[in-house]
Amino acid sequence: MPANKKHLETSVWQRFLKITAGLVGGFFVSITFHMLLMYFFDSPPIYATMYITGYLLWTILFILAFVIGNGYKIWLTYIGLSVLFYLPYLIAPLHT
Repeated sequence: MPANKKHLETSVWQRFLKITAGLVGGFFVSITFHMLLMYFFDSPPIYATMYITGYLLWTILFILAFVIGNGYKIWLTYIGLSVLFYLPYLIAPLHT
């Protein structure tokens, strides 16, 4: 059964923004979220579960990028979340 044309994205630029936001932005949100967890909790258990939860979170964020209507809003949201999750490292970096 072919897709209904009214539900397909007509703008090539919006389609490009959604795909790149899902791939690149979703990856950065997933990584910085786990970095936030490692900042406050012990790192080895988070490293162990990051292989599974990171991939699942990235997949969910990739799908979410296509559900949200505007590619610019997706990029702004993902950049904002990445900066928010990375903020503890910017304020008080861990010295190892």
